[in-house]
Amino acid sequence: MPEDVKENIEEDIEVEFEEVEGTNKSDEIKEKAEKFIDDFKTKAEARNEANKEKLDETLNKSKDMAGKVGENLSKTIDDTIIAMKALQKNFDSRYQGYKETVGANKINVDLAETKDFYYLQAYLAGIEKEDISIEATNNAITIKACFDNVLKKIESSEDDPANLIISGVKAGEAERSISLAADIVKEEITAKHINGTLFVTIPKKIIPKTKIDIE
Repeated sequence: MPEDVKENIEEDIEVEFEEVEGTNKSDEIKEKAEKFIDDFKTKAEARNEANKEKLDETLNKSKDMAGKVGENLSKTIDDTIIAMKALQKNFDSRYQGYKETVGANKINVDLAETKDFYYLQAYLAGIEKEDISIEATNNAITIKACFDNVLKKIESSEDDPANLIISGVKAGEAERSISLAADIVKEEITAKHINGTLFVTIPKKIIPKTKIDIE
């Protein structure tokens, strides 16, 4: 076989071999690329699912925490309102006592109670019953009285005026209000005035109890 023919055949075989080899490598690379893409998608989906679960868990924890904070805040507000009401009631009671203590015309009283009644005794020495008035609400009673000092009981004139040397007796209008814990029956209150002492009997309102049946 001529040498040049042999060389041409060998060149053709080598070219064909290289083309076949190149084709095989291209397919192999394509398969690897496709496999890489599939693996990447699978891992990405797995990461996304995991991130979604973590996000849902975080959101649920946030909701639970917000709910607990809301409950605690509501309870704190309710407790604060109750404490403020108790403080206001205590302040009102102390202020009323203070007014009664510093009042120029304070009426001294005793107050007692039984299961069904309150008993009030007011000391009004020298006061006629016509100068005393009693008023009542559903849970309070008020006593008013007019006090006169000695100048009202003596005769005086411009030529012979009377002068008060010692002022130890109340003069003017006095008032005392007593708040009661239970409601009272205003229409059934009775009062007696004997020797400068006013005695008041105050019936408590009886609230009937209703039995509740449990189903």
